Amino acid sequence: MVRMILSPPFLPARPSQSETAWLDAAMAQPTSRLSSTNAAEGSFPLSLQLAWHNGIHLQAPQAAGAYLPVRAIADGTVVFVHPPTVPDNDVHHALNYNPFNAGTPSPAWTSDGFVVIEHKGEIGAAGAVATEFVYYSACMHLGSLASHPRTRRPLKAGDFVYRKEALGTPGQIYGHDGQIHFEICCDEANLEKLTTRKRNWADPLAPQPPTANGRTDAVFGSLYIYLPAGTPTRSSQPTSHLRSAVHTGGAASAATDFFLPDTLRAAQWVQITYEHGSAILASYDKLGAPIGQPRNDSRYDYITVATMRPGASQSFEYDLSAVANDRHGTLDVATQATSSPSGWYELLRFGRNLGPDALPANAAHWRKVVTPDGGLWVDLNAPGTFKFSDADFPAITGWNCFDDDTTQTDQRCDSLRMKTLIRDPDRTNDRRMERAQLARRLGEPEVRHKLRRTICKFPSEWDQKDVEKRYGWLETEDFKSTDDDATGVQKWERFVKHAKAVTFPDLPEAFLKADWRFHPREFVGHMRQCGWLSCEEMKQIYKRDSANNAPVFLAIEKYQLALNRMTQKYLLNTRKRLPHIFGQGATESNFLKTMQETAMTGIAVNGEVHGTSGIHPQSKADESSFGHWWGLNPNERVDWHGSRKYNSNGGLISSSYNWRMGNLGNPDAQKFRGRGFKQLTGRDNYVQYWVYRGWLAASSFDKHWWSDPQYMARNAQGMRKIPGVVDNPEIVGTQPYNCMDAGGWYMVFQRSDVIREIDSDLDHLAAGAHEQSQETATSRAVTRAINGGELGWDKRLENTRAAKKILLDS
Repeated sequence: MVRMILSPPFLPARPSQSETAWLDAAMAQPTSRLSSTNAAEGSFPLSLQLAWHNGIHLQAPQAAGAYLPVRAIADGTVVFVHPPTVPDNDVHHALNYNPFNAGTPSPAWTSDGFVVIEHKGEIGAAGAVATEFVYYSACMHLGSLASHPRTRRPLKAGDFVYRKEALGTPGQIYGHDGQIHFEICCDEANLEKLTTRKRNWADPLAPQPPTANGRTDAVFGSLYIYLPAGTPTRSSQPTSHLRSAVHTGGAASAATDFFLPDTLRAAQWVQITYEHGSAILASYDKLGAPIGQPRNDSRYDYITVATMRPGASQSFEYDLSAVANDRHGTLDVATQATSSPSGWYELLRFGRNLGPDALPANAAHWRKVVTPDGGLWVDLNAPGTFKFSDADFPAITGWNCFDDDTTQTDQRCDSLRMKTLIRDPDRTNDRRMERAQLARRLGEPEVRHKLRRTICKFPSEWDQKDVEKRYGWLETEDFKSTDDDATGVQKWERFVKHAKAVTFPDLPEAFLKADWRFHPREFVGHMRQCGWLSCEEMKQIYKRDSANNAPVFLAIEKYQLALNRMTQKYLLNTRKRLPHIFGQGATESNFLKTMQETAMTGIAVNGEVHGTSGIHPQSKADESSFGHWWGLNPNERVDWHGSRKYNSNGGLISSSYNWRMGNLGNPDAQKFRGRGFKQLTGRDNYVQYWVYRGWLAASSFDKHWWSDPQYMARNAQGMRKIPGVVDNPEIVGTQPYNCMDAGGWYMVFQRSDVIREIDSDLDHLAAGAHEQSQETATSRAVTRAINGGELGWDKRLENTRAAKKILLDS
């Protein structure tokens, strides 16, 4: 089963910490340091004596005076288990080994409980094909093993475990209590699936400029846009959002130092991070060094004064919809025919248009950017610019692959690239490549920072085969370098005895072949930005009683990709927003089973009963199963506009649901009934959504265009319609992409204030009275925004809490 939600192996309480602060607390390394390097014990990817080290040592957090249990970081299958040995004070026991005092045996116990889990992750999709990869997590030095939560028996190979389920308790490492070794690894084929890096190493001192955009099958985290020298700039906000034919950029020549006016003189990168309502732009030179200070985009930078509203500064993410509408609206009528607010929204959101909706070929993406010449307006979509996201593991942010170790058969680091990365930057130091000096560099903060994003290939330290061979260099370089032969031999023998006690002869071959290794803290933090849910994870969220699971699961399989693309596009896949999206959507769409509300039948107008257009079985794929536009059949009257209005029971209408949201009576209430994941309802909402998608030209009608009773029989002059789309409101409920996209559009474009409300919600499940009160208030606000009232609010809250149990870390 394929999953992706990820969490750290320890789950401490999270009162009001940022994501970074909480992960640092959950995956803190020991305070003890190696005397030869001043690096934390058990660092990645190098540790004692400049040896390769699979992962990092973690100091378990405590609660109520006890160490927290070790938990599965993601759903997966246990592929190897080794129960821990009972501690023994015998100083000659192989697990009583102190590497920091190898000359004198001492009781420094190291626990040998070990659990390896195979995880299958999904991070996006290329068309209808999911992008999947396989990786392993390993927890070593467990003091005890947990029982399987369902079988109640000790964990064993073949057991399936869910994220957050206990694996055991932290044990000891060299006599230090409450510690574990934790690692993440994958094989080469899955490295390429995950990073698309193809094991490529990029020279950080001479980076090559990109020649193509990054991946589109997976997009998450921050955006990274490469701007070549010659990219168009402006000192003030441009009045046009279309690229000038005479100023397209790319005309710079560094060799001649010739640059057109208003262009960048040097290549640089721009990082855009959307988070908690903000849009933070940071600039870097081609080597990745910061340029100036990051700036926080403001709506005041982009929206004309006439459309401003108070309190909108420093909240550009909340205002993306307004900016998209504004840029589309500045175009003339002819150009709007090749454009859509949806296309502009994606340009702002992703730096490029990834969806199916129109965007002018010469669209400019003007943003206010820090450059070496100060703050300038720069076209981030000019020719020669290239766009990436954190899903590309971009080299400009420090990600790099290291597989140039000359031996590849032992645990000694002989990678020239790794040594170059950590060496003393002082070129006058002619000893900076010596092992002793390189080892001392491991404790430097700037080196530790660089090492977090190294992806390294080397053999597993847990393989018992050839232990003496893989560590043989220690015998001569460490144990005999300062001792007499007899003492050195004793140290070496004690080491080998210990090494064999903490290694295993029967590890799974697939795990041993997973020899590409990540810094575990960096991997967990990086991949938590993904937000893409697999079918299995969605099924966990919407799983109820067994009798109703089958139709729900079939619906999930139908809508999973479209739902993920919607939450990704509209920035709804954060840990705070996503539970509400799933909770409300469960009620609105009956757990994805119903994408259209039941229609009224037997509508009476002037006492005459007209045709019906009721709901039909969802299993039918053709659009005709959803009925048709009222008035198209011969027995359906269209002159009701000028008559007295009656409801479906024959009663005279004075004011009702049928006359809200732009509806003009019962027929409209049926035509524009709720459809899609969020049940888009009402003529006004449908029309605005059509305009947003570019299916209908806003410039060709005024707000009363729909009052024409003959509109469907004649195309108003100049009205641009997409045949089969505007003539079929059912398309919102029949095509998965439209079903989901309409829901995201409604939340972000029509109810952006509720997104702010959600962002103030709690990160954890409600506990005390205050937490429950805040959670309840947020859920009510979201319900009113979507439903117009509080219909079914108790169920919506229940479904939101069910989603939190799966999605959050509590």
